[in-house]
Amino acid sequence: MSRTTMRSRAGRALLAGALALGLAAGTALAAGAPASAASNGFIAVPNGMVGVSENITINAPGAKGQIVTIGLQLGATSQTLQTTIGSNGFGAVTWTPTGAGTWTINGLGVIANLGSTSASVAPMSTYTVLLAQSALQQSANNNLLAGVVAPIGTLAPTGTVTLQTGGSGNALVTAPLTGAFGGTTATATIPWTPTVGGPFALQATYNPASGGQVGSTSPISQPVISAGVTTVSVRWPTNLYVGTPTVLQAVLGSGIPNGSVAFTFDNVGISGSIPTVNGVGTFQWTPPTSGVHTISVSYSGGTPNSAGTFPFSGTASQVVQIQGARPADNLTVDPPTQPVWNIAQPISMTAGSTVTLVGSSQSGTPVIFSEQGPCVIAGAVLTALSAGQCQVTAMSPGNASLTPGSETYTITVTNPPKRKKR
Repeated sequence: MSRTTMRSRAGRALLAGALALGLAAGTALAAGAPASAASNGFIAVPNGMVGVSENITINAPGAKGQIVTIGLQLGATSQTLQTTIGSNGFGAVTWTPTGAGTWTINGLGVIANLGSTSASVAPMSTYTVLLAQSALQQSANNNLLAGVVAPIGTLAPTGTVTLQTGGSGNALVTAPLTGAFGGTTATATIPWTPTVGGPFALQATYNPASGGQVGSTSPISQPVISAGVTTVSVRWPTNLYVGTPTVLQAVLGSGIPNGSVAFTFDNVGISGSIPTVNGVGTFQWTPPTSGVHTISVSYSGGTPNSAGTFPFSGTASQVVQIQGARPADNLTVDPPTQPVWNIAQPISMTAGSTVTLVGSSQSGTPVIFSEQGPCVIAGAVLTALSAGQCQVTAMSPGNASLTPGSETYTITVTNPPKRKKR
């Protein structure tokens, strides 16, 4: 795995100190609790990201076989979660953070003696896509479509999208996110009445409803605005990638009745007959090959005559540049006290020892961690509990040109050397 960033050991040590200080902000239990308080128990919560589920580990030897409750709070937002402590004194519960910031996690009831800990939750990165039809009508309302994607997790973005002139960023109109494609892509229908003709550069900017997501701006689209009515036109995203599902749409002109449309790719059919709804026919499609290609759509509508001929018909074509497959986001895990981690090289820890997890990504989006095995993560600190093997997974959301990144590292945990008897 190649390193995407370089920094000095001194800088890394300062970063590790800052992470440890942030972890300790909850209580003394939060910093190194799994190693130092195993006999009394602990709550270990990894730092996370909005919309991405994670496991909270509870060690409560005094509550074996009992249902226990923890409370989670971020400002005015609060919730409780329950789990059962097993015969080994451990329990786990899955949590999906809904807000960004520093959450406080408390033991309640029979595990109130565990105190509280804290975890930092990063906002979800997003990317925005503008679908603009190739032809827009001057001095008439034209509906454009914007999609805002949360690349990982389970929560779709919320907020508004502003249509703006490409490059200059002058706002034209703002519309709310009200629709969806799948579970984590929110859509906005943007009405716009252009007043000038000719090619026009447009972009869409996502404005989050809260701090739970990060705003983003789409690539520039450049439709052509004309005075006449275009029977049908192709609506597509500016950037297309091999293997990445996308949406193609056929958009009918003003006053053109609903009917059916069909798409072709380089003159080969890729869809059956698709009915239009409110003047739009939608087709989900995955580009099969890179290069310059032509997407076409044919339309027929209205009530056919006795010979079966439709009174309205039309075709439209759009030349597109399809890029190669999106690569995965490249991750680097670089703990301050260890060499850079590599999935193909051995990583070792001693039971009871800790290491601060520091990750970076090619996309610049945050890296979050999870674990399996005889280890726990509290904040950014990984603690080895007992001898065995731990799997630590680093994950990032990626961006519009990089798919989410994920790497799993195997850590061998050994018992500390036995002290010689005097």
